Amino acid sequence: MKKMIVLSFLMILTMVLLSFQVMAQTADQKKVESYISGLKVKLAAAQKTRDAKRIKLLQSLISEAKASLEKIKARTVEPSKPAEELAVDSQNELVDIKEETNAALASLKNELEAVKADNKDVKVSGVIFFHWQKYTQNAGSSNYNQFDVSRAYLDFKKKLVDDASARVTLDVRRLDTSSTGTDPNKKTQNLFDYLKYAYVEKPVTVPAALQPVPFTLTAKIGLQHTAWIDWADKLLNARFIAKTLLDNEGVMSSSDFGLGVLGKVSVSGFPEVEYHATLLNGAGYSKPESDARKDLGLRLNSNVYSNDTLGSVIVGLFGNAAGIKTDASMDSHTKKQAVALLGLKNSIYSVGLEYLYGTNISGYSLGGTFIINPGWTILARLDNYDPSRSAVNNEISRSIYGLIYDWSKDVRLAADFQSAKTGTGATTGIFYLHSMITI
Repeated sequence: MKKMIVLSFLMILTMVLLSFQVMAQTADQKKVESYISGLKVKLAAAQKTRDAKRIKLLQSLISEAKASLEKIKARTVEPSKPAEELAVDSQNELVDIKEETNAALASLKNELEAVKADNKDVKVSGVIFFHWQKYTQNAGSSNYNQFDVSRAYLDFKKKLVDDASARVTLDVRRLDTSSTGTDPNKKTQNLFDYLKYAYVEKPVTVPAALQPVPFTLTAKIGLQHTAWIDWADKLLNARFIAKTLLDNEGVMSSSDFGLGVLGKVSVSGFPEVEYHATLLNGAGYSKPESDARKDLGLRLNSNVYSNDTLGSVIVGLFGNAAGIKTDASMDSHTKKQAVALLGLKNSIYSVGLEYLYGTNISGYSLGGTFIINPGWTILARLDNYDPSRSAVNNEISRSIYGLIYDWSKDVRLAADFQSAKTGTGATTGIFYLHSMITI
């Protein structure tokens, strides 16, 4: 009697377990079918965009999922087996399912890592310059009290084959989109995006036999940095407050279309020298080429002396021939510019003197920053620019004084006062609240 009760209990338990197993198999089957349907939708999308790598990956995942589905469908329970054998079979099936699941997860992880590896060298970033300004002196009709965005970079960088890389950068500016005359109240001046940089660069290996002194070389082609402005900006690191002298006065553009080479020259016993040479249209990034002339520029810079207390003594030299002829000759239409910079920089302060002398122009910029407390920096800068040495009473004098707060590595804030005066005219003063947000 006891034996019959035990056998009956085992049979009931076996039936319950079998029902759970069937339910589990049905649920597994539905999950896999749903997974396959989702993969097919993604495959169709990939085929439309002709993404070969993604198509291959999705086809592989679909094949593996279909194989798993067939195994689930093939699982059957043999009711004729004794309860003991059924229990062993169920345990073995559970082990098989675990192994298959782990294998599938491992395979999926490898595929995801492969996709991630294919795209890990794509970097997307951005920078926003936002400010508020209020005129405090001699505003005239421009007595603005306004918030505005002066820059909104969206930057894409991608590594290519053979150590080459590409960069595309968008920025914004206000553009007139109407033809209703000169009345500013009748113009639409929305912020529009435009190309600031779009270039490819690649390191070039130069045979040792062709190197009189050891040097590196990277070639650039496209819409790229001009040789001086971006480098000079880094001394005071306050571009979100004001442009450097050459950029601010419109002596040259910060980017242009053309060719460039840059690298380092190393000679034993001497400081390393960086160089950057460019052959550019000359009109800048905002205008198309209008003639056959080109701009030829060269920058040389070096940290000529360094120690832990003083910091680094930085020397930079730049020469630019704007408007050379196609045979590389110059004439009366060619404008020449020469710039020299002497700087001193360490972890506490930065000081720099920049001097410009060119065809009928001259100017200088003296500025510095000093960290008064962790996160807090004071800024002072004086500029003087003569747009025409042959004329009188036209020199432009500017001053900038401000307090910078580094809120975080991604957010910088500043309160600053900027003044400007032309010749013996009245001084215009503007108070700003600047911010730079890196995204």
